[in-house]
Amino acid sequence: MKQLLLFLFAILLIENLYSQDEKMIDQQVLADSLSFDSTHLYTINDSTQYVYSRPKLFSFVPKGFVDIYKMPKQLWEKETIVPALGIAASTALLIAYDGKIYDGVRRFCDHIGLSPDNNTINLTGNRAFAFNIPTDLSSGLYYIGDGITEMGIAGGIWTYGLITKDVRAIRTASELAEGMVAVGATVQILKHITMRETPERRSLGFPNGKWRWINLRDPLGSIKQYASSVPTYDAYPSGHLITAMMTTTVIAKNYPEKKWIKPVGYTLMALCGFQMINNGVHWASDYPLAIGLGYAFGNMIVKQGRYKVIQTERRKAIMGEQAILPKRHNQWKISPALLDYNTTGLSFHLEL
Repeated sequence: MKQLLLFLFAILLIENLYSQDEKMIDQQVLADSLSFDSTHLYTINDSTQYVYSRPKLFSFVPKGFVDIYKMPKQLWEKETIVPALGIAASTALLIAYDGKIYDGVRRFCDHIGLSPDNNTINLTGNRAFAFNIPTDLSSGLYYIGDGITEMGIAGGIWTYGLITKDVRAIRTASELAEGMVAVGATVQILKHITMRETPERRSLGFPNGKWRWINLRDPLGSIKQYASSVPTYDAYPSGHLITAMMTTTVIAKNYPEKKWIKPVGYTLMALCGFQMINNGVHWASDYPLAIGLGYAFGNMIVKQGRYKVIQTERRKAIMGEQAILPKRHNQWKISPALLDYNTTGLSFHLEL
């Protein structure tokens, strides 16, 4: 129970401390703009409105890799110093007690009858193209953060958006796919660099797991070693929690009026994290960085995909005379005209 509360506290700490500038658009500019229409405007409450643009099909793939390039800059902003220190301190503290936490979780789960086994069924029957589904509570908790779960959520939101022509839903689904590309690639890079042993396969004499680290003199050899036994070396950080946190963040921030999304999402994440320790696939210290990066990616992706509508007076108070405006297109018009000497012709009008 203490571990569950610790995970929830870490999530709330990162969310409350991490911030990023949000794109804004003036209310009057929006009314005059040709780039948006009323179907893209969503009213959250009396004081909050957002404008969403419809994403291009498959644009989430290149955007996901661009997000990886952008993330280091986001993490070095002054607003992220305190969360980064919190992640580093909590990780260091948990590393010191990882072995004891793992043993304690296993004893507790044995006491309540929660199995450490990941009992699943492969629906395809083919190991190369396996599609596993959980069969009991323990495997169900593990699959909360599995990529298949998040892809199913994104697919459901995308289908709803297409049927109802809801641009916000379509944008949310695209952002979830973008986030999966970004966090999926990021977590694999970090796992290959750290090569940390999982609790289930820890070496003798290393109660808190051994960190092998990539050999810079022979990186290909390290990659080959990692690939030879992935479940042994892929503990840090947690791919399940970084994906789950990104998913919860994207949905919650795009639907802030739905107050139940965060508590439900965070509770499921805590249960998943607890069960993964019981499964022996993760240490508690694998989670702070995963939670922080998941939130950071989700937060950045959402704010890149929408404009917050503000009134002119508030814009000037916040930004002076400058504003981030949507892309505008030049207008031109040709119409009949009466020229001099009673002749007719055409007039050309161009508005930049």
